[in-house]
Amino acid sequence: MEEQFSPTQKQEQSYRAELVKWGIELEKAIQVARILALNIPNENLSASEVELVEEVCKKWFEKRKQWEQFKQVMAQYGTSLEQLSWEDYQTATQRPEKDSTATSDSDEKGQ
Repeated sequence: MEEQFSPTQKQEQSYRAELVKWGIELEKAIQVARILALNIPNENLSASEVELVEEVCKKWFEKRKQWEQFKQVMAQYGTSLEQLSWEDYQTATQRPEKDSTATSDSDEKGQ
């Protein structure tokens, strides 16, 4: 038997999926998706809930903006936008972890 979801539940799932897709932590995505889907006005939210929604929405917006900029740069280099994927973007924007085997400046001076 197929589960029936209310429009609010479907909206909440949609918001949650979108937030998680763009790198929002699951717990934060769940809380914010619920608030957004229920269309709760700021006046009815606690200060911490308002802060959380603003933080998450700002991060989501920044990630989307970076994605659009990434697509523009790639298009300038002749990459077809149909060929670009979210995984390409994530790979291109990952910051390399510091190599724990690298020598520090003080190690180099002593040699």
